[in-house]
Amino acid sequence: MDKSFIEDQMLSKNEIHAIITEETDRDQLIYQLAGEMAAHGMVEECYGKSVLERELEFPTGVPTPVPIAIPHSERSQVFKAGIGVAVLKNSAKFASMEDPNLYLDVKVVFMLAASLNDEHLYMIKDIMEIIQDTQVVTQLLAAKSTEEVESIMHYEFSKRENER
Repeated sequence: MDKSFIEDQMLSKNEIHAIITEETDRDQLIYQLAGEMAAHGMVEECYGKSVLERELEFPTGVPTPVPIAIPHSERSQVFKAGIGVAVLKNSAKFASMEDPNLYLDVKVVFMLAASLNDEHLYMIKDIMEIIQDTQVVTQLLAAKSTEEVESIMHYEFSKRENER
């Protein structure tokens, strides 16, 4: 990605924090991403545990061309709305939201920290549009740094926010 693009691009209303990881275990990945979000004051320290409990009942794997997952949990544990993004160098198994008996090799995880308001609905709508754009997903997978992942996501969200 062009460095001038990163410097000149607009920021989204969403707080976005990313990790690039070699983790392949779903549970450890969720704890790792929740820890990053907690370190930035987005969620309570126990958020990862709550996300895993919810994942067992309501799987979040999405069978897109490059499988992704959108785990999240109780809004009461959210301090600041935003998204944690994990780009996986390998993949982690997440159960499909369409068929819990089917496991997907997920490469990108968008962990939501959302509150109950219109912004929450926009966040989910925007994520659903972004994950269906294979060019954006390909850019995320090719990103060399967390700053680049965050920049891509800020750009994609700000585009949609400006259209509203």
